[in-house]
Amino acid sequence: MDRELACEIVKDLLPLYVDKMVSEVTGKSIESHLEDCADCNEIYHNMIFHMEGEKQTEEVSDVKRFLNKTKKMYLLYGFLGLSLIAILVCMIVNLAVNKGITWSLIVASAVGFADVLVYVLLTCKKFRLCTVMVVISIGTVILLSAIQFAGYCLMGMGTIWIFRYGFPILVLWLLILWIPVLGGTFLKWNIWYCGALFLLLTIAGDYITKLLIGDYVWNDVLHLRGFMSNAFGELIGSILLGVIGWIKKRK
Repeated sequence: MDRELACEIVKDLLPLYVDKMVSEVTGKSIESHLEDCADCNEIYHNMIFHMEGEKQTEEVSDVKRFLNKTKKMYLLYGFLGLSLIAILVCMIVNLAVNKGITWSLIVASAVGFADVLVYVLLTCKKFRLCTVMVVISIGTVILLSAIQFAGYCLMGMGTIWIFRYGFPILVLWLLILWIPVLGGTFLKWNIWYCGALFLLLTIAGDYITKLLIGDYVWNDVLHLRGFMSNAFGELIGSILLGVIGWIKKRK
């Protein structure tokens, strides 16, 4: 009876003993018991084995995380280095040929936009899609402004079109992209529902874009032939994606 009680006490104390959280006197008593009790000794060794396995698993996970982080860092630095070289080469050629900075400003804006986008994709963990959309929204505004400035002010080409239909069309299509993204992020829509909504919005976006640039008048929107040629494919695609999304959600 005393042995059974002693075994139960030792089994309760073994986790603390393995973690070295018992007093010296208690530790010696447990060691003495383990020398004489095969059952408790087996439990002790099994506990040591599992703890070592868990420790090794944690160490392997830490190494993998470190390697992934290092790989992303070198990839990012390499991409940024190549981008900087490309910008410098373009500016040197631009200065040599045109005696000034003209089209290389557009190249620099596009490359910088791509760099920021790659950085966000590699480093952002929470709300990645929304963060990417913020970068795309700001980046496209800057890029469009650079194109207008370089073309009209530096190269003397074209007119000031950016306020007439450049920004309105850009805002329209950014809104078409943002609505499905917000639906998927906050309303938890699946990707099929988001795709279906995007196709529906592109129908309206296509008509509004053509109205802004003067290709359409409002009467053309009501013609069946115009609808069949410009929106029928998107409508069928939206219905198919919606059905697939409904089936996936039911499962």
